[in-house]
Amino acid sequence: MSDAERDGHRLRTAAPPDAPPDGDACPYQGLAPFETERSELFFGRVRTTRALLDRLAPRLGERGSVLLVSGASGVGKSSLLRAGLLPALADGRLRVAGSRDWPRLLITPTARPFEALAAAWAREFGGSREELRRRLREEPHRVRAEGGRMVLVVDQFEELFTLVTDEAERQAFAGALHALAEGPPGAAVVIGVRADYWDRCAAYPQFAEAIQDGQVIVEPMAESDLRLAITGPAAAAGLELEPGLVETILGELRADGGFEAGALPLLSQALRNTWERREDGRLTIRGYEETGRVHDSVRRTADAVLDGLPPADRKTALRLHRRMTLITPGGRIVRRKATTAELNAAASADTAERRERVAALLSAFAGRRLLTLHEDGAEIAHDVLLTAWPALRQWLGPDLTAQAVYDRLIEDAAEWDENHRDQAFLYRGARLLALDDSRPRWERDPASFPPPGPTVTGFVAASTAAARRAGRRRRLVVSGLAVLTVLALVAAGAAVRAANQAGEQRRLALSRQLAAQSEVAGDPALSALLAVAAWQIAPTAEARHRLLATAARTGRGHLAGHEGFVRSLAFSPDGRMIATGGFDRTVRLWDPAARRQLGAPIAFKPGECGNDPPVAFSPDARLLATACLGSVRFWDVATHREVGAPLRSEGAVSAIAFGPDGTLAAGSLYGTVQLWDVNTRRPRGDVMGSIDRKLQHSVNAVAFSPDGTRLATASTDDTARLWDTATYDQVGDSLTGHDDNVTDVSFSPDGTTLATASLDGTARLWDVAEARQDGATLKSDSKASLYGVDFSPDGTRIVTAGADGSTRLWDPVSREQVGAPLRDTDFAVRAVEFSPRGALFAAAGDDGVVRLGDSAAHQQIGGPMAGSATVAVSPDGRILATGGPSESDPAVRFWDAATRRPAGEPLESAAGAVSLIRFGSAGRTLLTADSDAVRIWDVASRKQSGSPVFTEKPHGRAELSPDGRLLAVEHGGSVLFLDVEARRETGRRIRVPGHTEGVSALAFSPDGSTLAIAGGERRVRLFDVATGRQTGAPLPVHTGGFVDDLAFSHDGRTLAVTADDQAVRLWDVPGRRPLGAALTGHTGAINAIAFSPDDTALASGSDDDTVRLWDLATHRQIGAPLTGHTRAVLDVAYAPDGSAVASVSGDGTARLWNVARPADPVGAACANAGRSLTPAEWKSYVPHEDFRRVCG
Repeated sequence: MSDAERDGHRLRTAAPPDAPPDGDACPYQGLAPFETERSELFFGRVRTTRALLDRLAPRLGERGSVLLVSGASGVGKSSLLRAGLLPALADGRLRVAGSRDWPRLLITPTARPFEALAAAWAREFGGSREELRRRLREEPHRVRAEGGRMVLVVDQFEELFTLVTDEAERQAFAGALHALAEGPPGAAVVIGVRADYWDRCAAYPQFAEAIQDGQVIVEPMAESDLRLAITGPAAAAGLELEPGLVETILGELRADGGFEAGALPLLSQALRNTWERREDGRLTIRGYEETGRVHDSVRRTADAVLDGLPPADRKTALRLHRRMTLITPGGRIVRRKATTAELNAAASADTAERRERVAALLSAFAGRRLLTLHEDGAEIAHDVLLTAWPALRQWLGPDLTAQAVYDRLIEDAAEWDENHRDQAFLYRGARLLALDDSRPRWERDPASFPPPGPTVTGFVAASTAAARRAGRRRRLVVSGLAVLTVLALVAAGAAVRAANQAGEQRRLALSRQLAAQSEVAGDPALSALLAVAAWQIAPTAEARHRLLATAARTGRGHLAGHEGFVRSLAFSPDGRMIATGGFDRTVRLWDPAARRQLGAPIAFKPGECGNDPPVAFSPDARLLATACLGSVRFWDVATHREVGAPLRSEGAVSAIAFGPDGTLAAGSLYGTVQLWDVNTRRPRGDVMGSIDRKLQHSVNAVAFSPDGTRLATASTDDTARLWDTATYDQVGDSLTGHDDNVTDVSFSPDGTTLATASLDGTARLWDVAEARQDGATLKSDSKASLYGVDFSPDGTRIVTAGADGSTRLWDPVSREQVGAPLRDTDFAVRAVEFSPRGALFAAAGDDGVVRLGDSAAHQQIGGPMAGSATVAVSPDGRILATGGPSESDPAVRFWDAATRRPAGEPLESAAGAVSLIRFGSAGRTLLTADSDAVRIWDVASRKQSGSPVFTEKPHGRAELSPDGRLLAVEHGGSVLFLDVEARRETGRRIRVPGHTEGVSALAFSPDGSTLAIAGGERRVRLFDVATGRQTGAPLPVHTGGFVDDLAFSHDGRTLAVTADDQAVRLWDVPGRRPLGAALTGHTGAINAIAFSPDDTALASGSDDDTVRLWDLATHRQIGAPLTGHTRAVLDVAYAPDGSAVASVSGDGTARLWNVARPADPVGAACANAGRSLTPAEWKSYVPHEDFRRVCG
């Protein structure tokens, strides 16, 4: 049964027409989610459930997988997981053998996630909960092996951040879930999390793969789905709906801004209340209106319960609700499960009678589905109650005032501590009294305001002591007005914060949701526009990351309009238009900048012009030629009207091209080519080639050389040919070497090289003068047939179009593929061409879509250079210096960064392997370290400057201070310092405790005052360069391997550490604490790291042969890996302006990568998209906000 039929089948079979209504069982859940046992009432999510199963199945081989299911609050994630996914698994709808019989566990983290997991595990597999809790924390791999294959659903994962206060507990639980998914046998771990907590998940490296490739975003229900969600449960319960009720509800939702995520629980509560007012098994419009309709139903329900209580119980009820909420450190109100003991304590229920009254109060709210009762406690049924019930928010308001002071205190105490506890940072005057005013509130509720720790305690004590010594207390009484003013400001700010919290949190959540949708959007233009919308709604770190990521991607948008294959395309000579010929018998013109079609298509009648006519622009871009069976027709580009008579040709015209002088070449299925004078419509000269009526030598493509003296043809006989356009004779022998049809040809801009593409899956380059193959074949791993090939206008790139749906870029010098292929379709790409104006290219294929790409974005600049071990960029960014580890080739080479060509002579006298290159601060000198010595060179003369700085053997790691005056060298188990100018030791040595296996990495802080040292003990220690003494405690690396590289940020506040565990970790240097999650994604050890000049990004090079860029605000990768190296990347360096990264590899090459970020990311994203979001798109993605143009 198809997904589309499933809900309809359930509706038809839900209940017989004469089934009596069930008066005791409401089919609507109110604010509570649908549970597995009520899945027969769960309607409207068949497609989403199928998408969830489809995303999960391919990720479950022998190993397990972590899948993130995210969406805005109220979108229905819990119901989807409980009543959609779990029943589908039980029905065997997951296409993985044996999965029907896998055990299925469902938990929510609660405040004690390991307890929750252990309890569920014990219920399913048996065992001691206490022992399981310990083992799940300490040895989850072994527990996993004992449990076998299974499905673990962790719903409401945001509780890990709202209820769990211990970061170590969070890290351990994330690690346990990741371990359970490892295998074999691995579990399928499905995590349901609110979109506004998605960024918190991204901070954990255990979820990196799931975030990048394993997430399902639950969208708000479409109107058709909402209709089913209303009518389906009613039919299943044998209920009748009054005509017009469904349209009344949908119309209200539509009028209020679309079918937004938060409307779903409100709708469910309104339907439940309507059911309570049913008339003889019929839900009526009058009953619906009496509930307060969708948007007021929750408030009316809650107020009705509260108002129905005796006055003495109302405050108690609100206290109970307060106990079931938590105010996070960021000021966000969230719900939490409260235990029975906590609830009784909140109500001061110290007698059996009072405890019974508490139970009765809770039951009153639970009876209206506002609360969910458990054996050991209760919780608010849905987050929507926190915003939809004003009485509750008003009651919680005073806590926000106390929270504001509390948050500020923690921040100010940390700042005081970071500044060496300077008295200038202590509280005085009104701030101190505001603190005293809030402290009793904190002490009454330690669960919401936990004791903040020794730093804050010391800060408060020091502030109080300082005020007492100065006699401030007496003067503070006199200045009571100032005190009251400050307190009033705090209270007013808190009140404003309370009033705006819902809107602000919604904007943040929406921004993060749009950023997540931007990441998974297939259309690059839509992806860019969603990123812009996310940033404009709220400038979150996630939105900024997506803006950077869209700028870094090759894809630049789609042109859609054809129905069927598109197998021909051409850019106009000025690059302002694209023409395409489609299988729908139309030719269309497009504006590639605006991403829109220009005018109506040129349409042909059946049999008039073939199914996919070839197209070509005249040199002046005024005429468009189309090949139509035995003729060529011409069209005015401005009016789309036919101009003059067609050219008549013997045999069907299969390929056309204009020469630079306006001559038209037309190739035929008979294997011939004829040149034409377009003005006179007369042939020019003799037919080139002999007629082959058996169609064994049909012409697939034609191309003129840039000077017009040569014509190249591609043929079905597996060859290409060159022709003299003056004599009409073939030049030299046919170009042979391909094993299948040659599909396309393209000349290099200088006319010396011809590129050919073939169905044999290769592209080849040919020397035009010699008519022979020039160099190696361009061959991808996919071996898919190639249909198109073209040179870029500057000749530095070749693009190919493949049957596997990929468009690939190549370096014509090295014959290597540049970067990852552009592939967002499984349909064959049949044609590809560069814009004459620059790096933009267009590719068209069998899905009828024209895809635009940027060959420069996030790609290698030019060809590779020689170099293999170390690289440095001169301070002015103009010169690259590379060195290698080979003793047979010890030279340090210099390269012009602009041309990638050698810049002067290499340094030939360096002895042994060069392991370090550093430019002096002015760029006039260069320091090198080889196996024999550390040397200083004059860059201009290429001569060694004086004697070596250091010659003792053996020496290990070496590093130059930022000002170039001091050299740190490992020697004899310690690190010594040398005065570079004086060529002698300074006398200071650092003996590193525990580094018995040598020093593995060194790094100076930007001001040269601190040296970071890492070694075999797997710690990083910081030393004062002036005294040689260690400062502070060592930084634990938390890895089983050696530290491979260290790097300070340019402001000196952050230290990046990488080891052979394939991750980069960031440390706050003043605070000696880790900063966020590790940067994960590499699949090999990371050998080198470098901060961007503005410290917002980091580059890393790895044994996995890639260079990767990381956004330091979100700790997420920017764009795709930079690929091209064929062996480990050993060193990386940023250009001073941050526009490029240089890398060297064990493959013997150095490469320069374009990593420039736009000065205006929003403007760049809009330019890349070429349009703005349409009203329909806005309504789909941002249904509860008024439409706005995000671009232009």
